[in-house]
Amino acid sequence: MKIVVYLLGFLWIAAGAIAILYTDDYKAYFRGLMTRLDRRMLAMIPAVFGLLLLFAASSTSHSGFIALIGVLGIVKGVLIYFNPGGLFEISKDWLDTLSGQGYRLVGIIALVLGTVVISWIK
Repeated sequence: MKIVVYLLGFLWIAAGAIAILYTDDYKAYFRGLMTRLDRRMLAMIPAVFGLLLLFAASSTSHSGFIALIGVLGIVKGVLIYFNPGGLFEISKDWLDTLSGQGYRLVGIIALVLGTVVISWIK
């Protein structure tokens, strides 16, 4: 399961670097992704990644934290799928109003999280 943690960690690092370096393109990509894909199909992405992290948590030295990230991913997928109170539309509107610095902050967080996850592999 180490390979899953490596892949997800490198994916976070790549996404974070792209968000920092190419902020406008990153923002346009996410806006297009939110409008092109059906909400129920979009919900599968964080749920599957969360499930993968949950199963791979035992191959890291801080398995509790990795499992927590996995559970949060599953919860995010369930919330997007069932959309209580129009939460998906509220989140989509919030992402549209987020400034470039906000996207860079998200990129920094993803970059750090990916680095930390990879460094915790046993």
